[in-house]
Amino acid sequence: MPYGSSKSGLLGMTRALAAEWAPLGIRVNAIAPGYFRTAMTETFYGDPEWERRMLEKIPQRRFGRMDDLAGAALFLASDASSYVTGHCIPVDGGYLASI
Repeated sequence: MPYGSSKSGLLGMTRALAAEWAPLGIRVNAIAPGYFRTAMTETFYGDPEWERRMLEKIPQRRFGRMDDLAGAALFLASDASSYVTGHCIPVDGGYLASI
């Protein structure tokens, strides 16, 4: 419950700050990574059955790599996103689109 609640809170904060800071020329956006191997998730990746079940749920049939986040970060940091604020970009191999 705390983890899920904090994610919802971050989305709300992203939207609220985007609206509040837009007149100052400050854009606020977020990136929502899907399944990436991190220190927090490392224990799951040792279970082949868990990996198989999770890969079945991800349309691209692979877990994220840290370099997969670079494109979204570069887009949000560049002028290409100058009219984008208050959004969260999922980088998840299509997971959210499939549920």
